[in-house]
Amino acid sequence: MRAQLERYANRLWYERQRPPWPYQVLARVHERLYGASWARPSARPPVPVVVVGNLTVGGSGKTPVVIALARHLMAAGRQPALLSRGYATPRSAGLRRVRADDDPALSGDEPVLLAAATGLPVWAGRDRARALLAAVAAGADVVLADDGLQHQRLERSFEIVLIDGERGFGNGWLLPAGPLRQPVSRLDTADLVLHRGAPADPSLPGRRFDLVVDALLRLGDAEPVAPKSLAGQPVSALCGIANPAQFARTLEDLGMRPRLHAFPDHHAFSTGDLAGIPRPIVTTAKDAVKLGRLVSGPAAEGILVLQVSAALPADTLHRVTEHVQQFAPS
Repeated sequence: MRAQLERYANRLWYERQRPPWPYQVLARVHERLYGASWARPSARPPVPVVVVGNLTVGGSGKTPVVIALARHLMAAGRQPALLSRGYATPRSAGLRRVRADDDPALSGDEPVLLAAATGLPVWAGRDRARALLAAVAAGADVVLADDGLQHQRLERSFEIVLIDGERGFGNGWLLPAGPLRQPVSRLDTADLVLHRGAPADPSLPGRRFDLVVDALLRLGDAEPVAPKSLAGQPVSALCGIANPAQFARTLEDLGMRPRLHAFPDHHAFSTGDLAGIPRPIVTTAKDAVKLGRLVSGPAAEGILVLQVSAALPADTLHRVTEHVQQFAPS
């Protein structure tokens, strides 16, 4: 059912210029209910807090960008901590410090991926303001938030808004008529705007960044596999992400012939989900943190993980570094 709803929403948001009138009414209700909270929070945090978010529902490369920024700041001698909501985690989980070997069902797939990719402290919880205090108390001198642009209680000193260059703002309507959680005018108060990949609309604001392929690894033992060894071969593209078609195109660009097996974003995989899917299977790093706990030994054979990273413009890295160095709490 959830997969069907996601497909319907994507058709409504990205394939129709004007949504049906009931959705337009609901979008205006959304604006009346939440419009007062759309302004950028003005409270000053105790340390630099860089929020990486987006205006639309779905992925735009936030997690790879946070990882790239974290690695850059570590190389500059800083002690970052990372914040993430932990999507679809139990409400009883509360605030949690996440480690690379944590169960994604308890901590969320993206927090576990962040911890595994950076080795940094990751704090996951719905209350990001509380997570920020925990991160600072544990010794962080800069905090990066994976999402949280709309989280009004999260104090921030720097905002980066990401846009999917291919999809843009869809039909330009607010939820549920369109994909926008906030109006496009919210970009005016952000510090940086970046769009992923070449924009389909030349008027799309912001600087371009790209997700680049780093490696293709075996799920069981993390041994590298040359992507060219799969050139011209059919592969099963298995993913539970916001834009599965984009993942399939990445595999096509590597010369593979993907057959897409798409599940809802943040899907909690079961062994039954893998039944009947022919090997080799290629999946994303976000999905791999869940699949790695589900299958092992011979069952993991033929499952490969595509590792990507965000290639950020040099001036973006410079601006973030400069902000962190010059930050002074009020």
